[in-house]
Amino acid sequence: MDPAAPPAHDGAVSALARTSPPWWHGPVQSVYPGVFRLDRSLGSNGYLVEAGERVAVIDPGLDWGAGRVLRELASARVLEKVTDILITHYDRDHVGATARLQAVTGATVWIGRADAEVLEGTRRAGTAYRRLLARVPLRPFPGRVQRLDGEAEVLPGVRALPTPGHTDGHLAFVFFEVLFAGDAVLGDDRTGLTQFPRFITTDRAAALRSEEVLRGLGATWLCPGHGRVRELRRPGGGDLPAPGP
Repeated sequence: MDPAAPPAHDGAVSALARTSPPWWHGPVQSVYPGVFRLDRSLGSNGYLVEAGERVAVIDPGLDWGAGRVLRELASARVLEKVTDILITHYDRDHVGATARLQAVTGATVWIGRADAEVLEGTRRAGTAYRRLLARVPLRPFPGRVQRLDGEAEVLPGVRALPTPGHTDGHLAFVFFEVLFAGDAVLGDDRTGLTQFPRFITTDRAAALRSEEVLRGLGATWLCPGHGRVRELRRPGGGDLPAPGP
């Protein structure tokens, strides 16, 4: 695949349509060419992205769901193809399974620097709720970790965008028309995007600024950390509407 060109499709890709790409031996939830939603991750939505010769898992979920993710990837005969693990933020329901997945695959982990520091214990978690949860530490990453400070192309066609607010080092990832938002936003039937409750938001003002950045991307598909995959706008349509009062 030419990394400079979006995957070919007919403009009528159906979110969560069942397909069987050549390298996947089993049912998978297809979101967009080269993008699939994991069926068995626990705690949050997990995704798989095929980007050229690289295959990435985004947010593999809770630590006690790691075995489920490994079995799903192994049964699909794609486990040995995983080269990268992209983490939107440090919350356990998104990052917990990462250490075990990295130990098995040898994949490189990509995470925002501020969030990596929270996991390493050199930075204080941003909310009282998270500081309570941090009393049960996560297993350290056993392999290579790329700590990101700003926008970067992490894989062919995949950009990491800083989206602080939910956590200080939160990242969103963009793959052509697809936005992997993590918990920077939730999907909303009326406005397209909305915010998480304040008690799990580190910086509300920063979160709202990040939401505006995501609204301006013109993405067609929202792959959120929680909730269903949804179409945000049709090709040729306008930007997402701004939230009402």
